[in-house]
Amino acid sequence: MWERVSNDFMKEDNPYGPGDFRIRGEQVVSMKLTNPEITFKPRAERSDPSRAEPTEAWMSNVNERANRRSVRILEGHLVNGIEQRFEERAQQAEWWLSPSWNTIYLATGWTNYYDEPAVGQRYTPQLTQLFKSTDQGQEWEKLRWPEDQNITFLRFLDAQRGYLIGWGPKIWRTRDGGDHWDELPVPEGSRNPENPRQQFDLVALGQDNVLRLAFYDHAADASRIHALPWGEEISQQTFMIPGHVVMDIAANSEGNVYVLTTQGAPYFSLPAEEREAPRPSVVWSWNGDTLERLHEFPPELKGYALYLTPEEGLLVDGVDESSLMGSDVTAVSYDGGGSWKIEDEGRSAQGGYYDAQTGTRWRVEGYSLYRREIP
Repeated sequence: MWERVSNDFMKEDNPYGPGDFRIRGEQVVSMKLTNPEITFKPRAERSDPSRAEPTEAWMSNVNERANRRSVRILEGHLVNGIEQRFEERAQQAEWWLSPSWNTIYLATGWTNYYDEPAVGQRYTPQLTQLFKSTDQGQEWEKLRWPEDQNITFLRFLDAQRGYLIGWGPKIWRTRDGGDHWDELPVPEGSRNPENPRQQFDLVALGQDNVLRLAFYDHAADASRIHALPWGEEISQQTFMIPGHVVMDIAANSEGNVYVLTTQGAPYFSLPAEEREAPRPSVVWSWNGDTLERLHEFPPELKGYALYLTPEEGLLVDGVDESSLMGSDVTAVSYDGGGSWKIEDEGRSAQGGYYDAQTGTRWRVEGYSLYRREIP
């Protein structure tokens, strides 16, 4: 059962959007990517009264609108309101919030949309920045980081120890809260010489403090899953899943690993005539020795996230694409993946997340914030 918590969630911040928010008690913090706000002249001031006309000329320029995108960190209270704590230009952003909420890491990426790629280059350069706050977002420090090194994922054990993963792919590790970073080797075969912006299909940090990396090996027609325990320099392949792309990985403190996959090779590597074939979502388990196929969902249910619930259930977050509009769904199993209860949550929400620590699921529709428990 959903409980409505607020009727005006994030209403104060324009343009509208809840962002990637987190809630603890009545407190809220959100990382929000925004487009610039576009306004229009009154009818009497337009050159053509029958057509909408932006207030300022730059609002009609696609490149200028892209250059003015930004990321914000907002913090506040469900009842007393939410305030902006930080803003930086960005078209891409990733963050990590510590369990205590004291420490926030934020990586931003910004591209000048007026620029063209340099001669012989495939892409226009992206400028990357890395920021850190140790007081719940009140004050921010810009950390030393090379602007030409993209950061796509942040995965931290705690405020001092963590990883950055970027295009290439590349991996860096810090032991001292971001003062120093060491680049680590990536798995053989994970890079594509023709694509400097190659990424891992999935990067996950388990409850066992092991970083797991997944990428598709086209020659083997299989996904390779590597494991990098904290403190080690080189990851090792632990298992492969033939004919599937990894969507998410969850691991408990004992090292039992669960994997959510999509059947088939990566979508954009397929010939056009094969892209519409059914691609079911599948859940697997790996106990350190054996890979077991636990469950295959109907093709219309597309899973994109996998969680371990506080009561050791498996939760798949997904979308039911059987109708034109689609709807959000959850699938939960409390018997190790043998049987599943699938619940339709309605049309796609504007935002939401599942808190795997408390078992609370949050959902935003319009300005309304809802929650329910999935223990």
